[in-house]
Amino acid sequence: LENSGCLMMRVTSLLPFLILAIFHQECKAASKVDHHSVKMHTSFLKNKKDGDFSDWEEAFKRADHDKNGLVSVHEASRVFKEHYNLVHKHSAGRGAASEVHYMDDGSEFGKMVSDTMGWDDRKEMTYAEFEEQLHVYVDIKHKERGSLYDLAADIF
Repeated sequence: LENSGCLMMRVTSLLPFLILAIFHQECKAASKVDHHSVKMHTSFLKNKKDGDFSDWEEAFKRADHDKNGLVSVHEASRVFKEHYNLVHKHSAGRGAASEVHYMDDGSEFGKMVSDTMGWDDRKEMTYAEFEEQLHVYVDIKHKERGSLYDLAADIF
């Protein structure tokens, strides 16, 4: 019994460090979700609810610089930027977004389509392909980030 009490004392003394380590990991993960990413995801979830993706289609057209109706997987961050600047720029009061704001989302989107579809970053997508994959991507991120987006929708 003496040993079990000693063991319990050791475990109890480690508990604050364990909690701190978990909290630190959660903070690191949360810090990767910035204002621009939250706006993109919450807007998409709203569009999904109301069935109107016209702003996404317009953003895709704006991102299509050579006007061939295609945007490469590598350029997904450009679509995300164009969407922000089309829909949120004025209401957010933060100025225009640039592609650098969406580097993480663009990279993660590219990895997702590579893993699920076998597409490399040079694959040129039609708008329909992009929207279909964006549904998958946002669903994955919504599951990962739980109610963060639900809460953020009320804040932003």
